[in-house]
Amino acid sequence: MNRPQFVLFALLGLQTFIVCAQSTENTVTEMPSPVNGGGIKLPELNALEIQGRKIYLEGKLTNGHPVTAIGAGNTRISGSQASCVSCHRHSGLGGVEGNEVIPPISGPALFGLGEPVIVQIDKRFNQSMSTPSTNYNAKTFAAAIRLGRHVSGRKLNALMPRFDLPSDQLQALEAYLRTLSVTWSPGVKENEVHLATVITPDISPERLKVFIDTLNAMVAQHNVNVVSGKRQRIRPIERLLHSRRYWKVDVWDLKGPSSTWGEQLEQRQQKNPVFAVLSGLSQDEWQPVQNFCEINKVPCWFPSVDLVPDNAEKGAYSLYFSGGVELEAKVIVNQVLSAEKKPQKIIQLVGHNALAKKSSEKIQNILGMTAIDMRIIEWSPQNLEQISDEFNKLHPQDVLISWLTKDELNDLVKVVSAPSVPIYLSSTFLGEDVPAWSKEWGSNAWLVQRLELPKIREANLWRFKDWLKNRQLPLIDEKMQSEVFFAVNSFSWMLSSMLNNLHTDYLIDRTESLLSMRDTMQVQEEIQTLMMGGGGRKPKEIKSSLEAPLVVATKPVSIDINLLTKRESTTAYPRIGLSNNQRFASKGAYIRKLTPEADYYDGINAKWIIP
Repeated sequence: MNRPQFVLFALLGLQTFIVCAQSTENTVTEMPSPVNGGGIKLPELNALEIQGRKIYLEGKLTNGHPVTAIGAGNTRISGSQASCVSCHRHSGLGGVEGNEVIPPISGPALFGLGEPVIVQIDKRFNQSMSTPSTNYNAKTFAAAIRLGRHVSGRKLNALMPRFDLPSDQLQALEAYLRTLSVTWSPGVKENEVHLATVITPDISPERLKVFIDTLNAMVAQHNVNVVSGKRQRIRPIERLLHSRRYWKVDVWDLKGPSSTWGEQLEQRQQKNPVFAVLSGLSQDEWQPVQNFCEINKVPCWFPSVDLVPDNAEKGAYSLYFSGGVELEAKVIVNQVLSAEKKPQKIIQLVGHNALAKKSSEKIQNILGMTAIDMRIIEWSPQNLEQISDEFNKLHPQDVLISWLTKDELNDLVKVVSAPSVPIYLSSTFLGEDVPAWSKEWGSNAWLVQRLELPKIREANLWRFKDWLKNRQLPLIDEKMQSEVFFAVNSFSWMLSSMLNNLHTDYLIDRTESLLSMRDTMQVQEEIQTLMMGGGGRKPKEIKSSLEAPLVVATKPVSIDINLLTKRESTTAYPRIGLSNNQRFASKGAYIRKLTPEADYYDGINAKWIIP
């Protein structure tokens, strides 16, 4: 083993890494960094590489027939089951399959095209180091694919299928792999990662300020560790590889109608490319932003939005906290259709904002094929007589759905008698400061809520609120500010775990695999910190390269340790996690009875539904 590899081994500690240091002399040599000019668009694939990509991603040959192979246990597999991506992921940088480590098969890993590939694998596994002595060539690559033979001559892991690929298809696959994860994605430089956050025009100046203040403080905290010399939290492997980078975050504030946003985003990306859209804020529309991210392969990283694009679950690069108001609509429909007697009529009360109108459209779209009579009434003081007349015509099994704000609903309750039908309310509009309704209205009311129940949520957000106090930032919008806090923290963790493999596909691959584990680890670390008496520090100032000094408070926020041990998340949501091709970290919502007798904060009558 040469000295650079020996130093690397010595610094790894208890982490798990796979090193593919490909060279004919089995040495780690200095190679040019895989920089693409700081963010120029990567070259397009040629026809041969495109065919190889189809084999890799879909398991399809040029003629459209499925790829066939012999898998573990001599079982025959074909098509998507035999696709390379199912194990080696979109980036080609591998991961974990059950108890097996799947090695990288990118261009640098197999063919020595660039720097040695060092990937960090799940902490739960023992140390695993691999330093192949020779690069693959056309002959040894063919033996690996068809015969399951490693470049060294030994047998590959039994999980590696043996493919029946004609020579031209084998050549296409090799051509594609030679392009895979060879150069860094746009927005990455030697010492910097360029990011953006997107703000749509429908955000009020007051809410925008809260968002920007929270985001700036988080980014400043990250950059302190990188540029100020306070590197105590940087692991030895990151120091050796110089993989910690300064973040530069631009605010892309969109202007005008949404039909022009795509062009605005493209112009900014062409002028100064970014690696990812970090968080983001929108009230009524996000579809053009997601379209931009998908076209440009730019991760859209957990924006604060309540109206998620219609095709969000089909995207490759856009990740969301939840399904937004469409998820609430699906939960309401779930309840309505599971009733013993189906309603003949559903009335939707729609408030004076675009989000309310689009929420009602979600219900219309979901129930459009049923025989239920669907009515929409737009709220206004002038409509009170019409609303009262419609309520009087309802049968007991019919349903009322409200997309009204607390103020709009309070005005309605004062002057219109409650119908004796189930009433479904959205916490996105109503909030959680439940008004003191008359018993008549409250007895039939149900609240749909995507966030965790209040008492447990208080424990979930203990670290976040302690951070706000330390930075002397006001808590104004708990949901939005805590989403920004989690988005930046999780992005920093994922980026750090990627080491120098700064490819957007790899970011998504790792997040699908590790988001849930990362949050579980964070929960345990916070419990340990409190039980060991951590958290309090003497006041001091940390100089930031971006903002004014970050003030650290004296005492942490207090929290009930019993509640802390009951929670499953560090976000405002009950639990989060992703798996392959999932785009919503939180999958369900609570539906809960709203009566004066119900304990709102304990949620005794709450039911968690994943539609």
